[in-house]
Amino acid sequence: MMLFLVSACKRENFITKFEVEETPSFGDNLNKDKDKTNIEFHSILTTNLFQKPSSVTELSRTDRVIQSCGDKTLINEVIISNYMNTSFVILPSRQMMVDSTEKFVIDTYIRFFIRRPSEAEKTWFINFINANKSNPSFRPELVYSSFAASDEYMFY
Repeated sequence: MMLFLVSACKRENFITKFEVEETPSFGDNLNKDKDKTNIEFHSILTTNLFQKPSSVTELSRTDRVIQSCGDKTLINEVIISNYMNTSFVILPSRQMMVDSTEKFVIDTYIRFFIRRPSEAEKTWFINFINANKSNPSFRPELVYSSFAASDEYMFY
């Protein structure tokens, strides 16, 4: 009987190597249904445009300005426009937007919406940029302004 127990018990082979697949940290199908607060919006916007966070003083001052205006969408568009007119905003060049259109579109979606564009969004935007290549006033500032003022950007 003892011989049977010893021969029946076998040690299991444990897996020592795991195959882990790296995935990006942004989602492709995010359900954004929570409205950003004024401070969240301003903080995220300045980080996206200037690549550095705002000070607490600037955040609270901007929050008071937004609260004092009755139309939140209008005041957000005015703030975006003012930021786009500063020399400190970090934008890709127009040449990069025209020469590497697909990369520009993907990078812009990731930067503002924290997701990759769907194939339909990417195709539409690439066609839109290609159709406006000859227009010298069509610049990355306009694209960034439209993303920052979009409904999707106002939610998380």
